[in-house]
Amino acid sequence: MKKMTVLFFLAVNMFCPLAWAEDITWIRWDDPPIFIFGGPFKGRGLLDTVEDELRRKLPQYTHKTIEGTVPRVLKEAEAKAPVCNAGWLDTPEWSKLFYFSRPVFVIPANGILLPKSRLTEVRNLAPYSLQKFLDNKKDWKLGVGRLYGVGIDEVLIKNNYQKNPQVITIATSLRVHKMLHSNRIQYTLGYPFEAVYYNKLLDGKNNEVVHIPVTENAARVEVVVACPKTPWGAKVIADIDQVLQNRALLEKFEKGVDRWLSIEDQEKLAPARKEFYRKNYPSLK
Repeated sequence: MKKMTVLFFLAVNMFCPLAWAEDITWIRWDDPPIFIFGGPFKGRGLLDTVEDELRRKLPQYTHKTIEGTVPRVLKEAEAKAPVCNAGWLDTPEWSKLFYFSRPVFVIPANGILLPKSRLTEVRNLAPYSLQKFLDNKKDWKLGVGRLYGVGIDEVLIKNNYQKNPQVITIATSLRVHKMLHSNRIQYTLGYPFEAVYYNKLLDGKNNEVVHIPVTENAARVEVVVACPKTPWGAKVIADIDQVLQNRALLEKFEKGVDRWLSIEDQEKLAPARKEFYRKNYPSLK
């Protein structure tokens, strides 16, 4: 009887990992204002808001947090660990590793970030593209601190960015923007809310950085919650999807985004937000 009991519990643990079924470990990475780990705006990032609200709305789980990097996120997913993140992009490639929730918000896509004072020097390049910048501004230095998604990444790879003297690979987002504000690089890539955040952090009144969209990618992207592709991950995502059927909650997420968008970008985003609700949450009024 004792032996059968042991075998029973082994089988349960193999096929239904109860030891961690009611825990969610949230992974975050220091990439302001997506997550903000320190400084005057600590905890006020776009995904800080999403993670905090989901913790409150999912009391049936015990919530933990670890700090990592984007490569660590992928490593945890490959290991099928019970680790979720509050914001990711739903692409065919990433769907091999993750289950994705319904979208939590829509944001402007990555584009070119450069000092506003330089806009007159590139007017002739409109409609803007990263490839046009690389072809026509060969004396300008592009600083990159990460990869940026479908479209832009293809251009970087095509131009052999890791060995291209026009491109400087920089370790951290903060250093990228310090170099941009001090004119050690002429432009970088990123979201418009990054420009707003670093303008505030680095007091960029005299060298304000702005975002311009590029033709290599879509104008808007939707952000989703991601959990590992396991039965546990599927259950957590199902619970999150149920929680997301709440207009007030989604509007809290929007306010977390708007904190880091200019008034102009908020106005430009308004039609996409209407489409976001129509497509993803048609039953919500």
